[in-house]
Amino acid sequence: MRTSEFVSSDEEDFGEEETTPFQISWLSLSMVECSQSLGICSLPGCRYKENRRNLQKDVAEMCDQGVEDVFVFCTRGELVRYRVPCLLEVYSQRGLRVHHYPFLDGGAPELQQCSCVLEELKDCLQNQRRTVIHCYGGLGRSGLIAACLLLQLSVSMTPSTALEILRELRGSGAIQTVKQYNFLHEFREKFEAYQETKERLTERSVSR
Repeated sequence: MRTSEFVSSDEEDFGEEETTPFQISWLSLSMVECSQSLGICSLPGCRYKENRRNLQKDVAEMCDQGVEDVFVFCTRGELVRYRVPCLLEVYSQRGLRVHHYPFLDGGAPELQQCSCVLEELKDCLQNQRRTVIHCYGGLGRSGLIAACLLLQLSVSMTPSTALEILRELRGSGAIQTVKQYNFLHEFREKFEAYQETKERLTERSVSR
C-alpha cells in the first residue's frame, strides 16, 4: 500500500464527508457518588470503510463540549490505518491534555497499565476536568475501562451491573470479547493482588 494513501483526514478532500454530528456519550457517575461525567466516543476524524469524518470538526466539537483531557487506547498503527496519524498532535495543538495508553483492539490492558489509567482518570474527575475516553469504536476497550472505573469508585458496584450500564449507554457491542468480559469479572480480585504485590515490593525497597 502506498504511503501516499496514509494522509491525515484534515488534508483530504471533504467532498464525501460524513455529515452525522460527532457523538460523545456522557456516562453520569452519580450512581458511584461522583458528581462528574465521563465521555466515551468513537475515533474522531476516522476515514475508514464507511466512516468519512473530519478530524478538525470532530476535535472542535470536543472542545465545544468543554473537553479538557482525552484518553486514547488506539495504537499508533491504528491511527495510521484509520487515517488520523496526527491525532495526538492535533489534540495537543487544540489545548487538550493527552493520555495515550494503547492496547490491542479486542484485548484488555495489563494490570499495571490499567492501574495507571484509572489513577489518572480519577485524578481528572477529582479535579473536575471534563474528560473523554476513546478507542476505535468506543465500545470494547473504552467500555472495559469505564466499567473498571465504576468498580473502583464503588465497592457495591458489580461487574454485571457495570456491564449493563455500559451497554445501555453505548449499545450491545460494549465490552465485546471473551477476554474483555473475563477481565472485567476478574478485575477486583486480580487488581487487589496486584496492589498487594506492589506494596510489598515498595516496602522491601524502602527497608533496604
